[in-house]
Amino acid sequence: MPDLDTELRYVSDLRDSFGSRQDLARAAKSGNLQRVSRGAYFPADTWRSLDDRHQYLTIIRAVASTRRFRPILSHWSAAAIHGLPIVGEWPSTVHTIVGQTAGGRSRNGVVKHSLRLDDADVVEFGDLLVTSVARTVLDIAALASPLVSVTMADRALHVDRHGPRKPLATKAELHGVWERSLPFRAHTRTAQVIDFSTERADSPLESVSRVNMRVIGCPPPTLQSRFHDHRGFIGETDFTWPSFNLVGEADGDIKYLDANYRNGLSAEEVMRAERIRENRLRALKWDVSRWEWNIAIRPAALRAHLRNAGLPIR
Repeated sequence: MPDLDTELRYVSDLRDSFGSRQDLARAAKSGNLQRVSRGAYFPADTWRSLDDRHQYLTIIRAVASTRRFRPILSHWSAAAIHGLPIVGEWPSTVHTIVGQTAGGRSRNGVVKHSLRLDDADVVEFGDLLVTSVARTVLDIAALASPLVSVTMADRALHVDRHGPRKPLATKAELHGVWERSLPFRAHTRTAQVIDFSTERADSPLESVSRVNMRVIGCPPPTLQSRFHDHRGFIGETDFTWPSFNLVGEADGDIKYLDANYRNGLSAEEVMRAERIRENRLRALKWDVSRWEWNIAIRPAALRAHLRNAGLPIR
């Protein structure tokens, strides 16, 4: 991944060097540079090689570096910096909190939110000022859909059950931010997101599945159940309905395509291990139902899928 800071080029840097604003504009027009914000440009070839999140991080960095004072980055911008996932696409606008007395104004690709902040709600991330993970989750929950807000909250709370990595936030921290932010708009909906979120969701796909299960009136599943047979430990399952002898597995492509999730195995080896795991579960008299993003993201499709698997859904 390229160093975003060193690749960015600013109009302000041309004051004491040979070149002009017009030179950057011409380079952008010819396709050699990408204008990422007012007064900031980025090499076009490198820009096209970045994924959506890193393009957005580049825009955030450009905006923060061209402000007279360090802005407090918030909402989706803070989420991207903290590494929280998004359902859908990252925005192109940079979100900041300016305080209740400043008044919120939005222009030049910057959205200013007029909100009260506690000192504990702001952290330093390198040389950036960013709302804390807990405060970011709260702000997102107040504005975004449950699919977006629960997915971010689940990731913030996620506990690595197989390693030493600590969660980004705790339920106690989320409730603490909620309480000291009162009164604020959408406080009821925000509390519901906090209460529904869990540290046991291992992926955004699982979080989206859980939200839409609630939407369709699905019986609440047990998360991350551990299974054993005569050969020993089989594994943990995403969802389990013991009353219906049903296991649900939300299978995203990342499990097979991303080397970071394969533990040194090839995609074919991962698929073979999954087949063996499923056969061992079926040998214990459990039915196994699998679905992907195109099912989880659509309530009607998920309802039909889980009904076919044997769940009574009203």
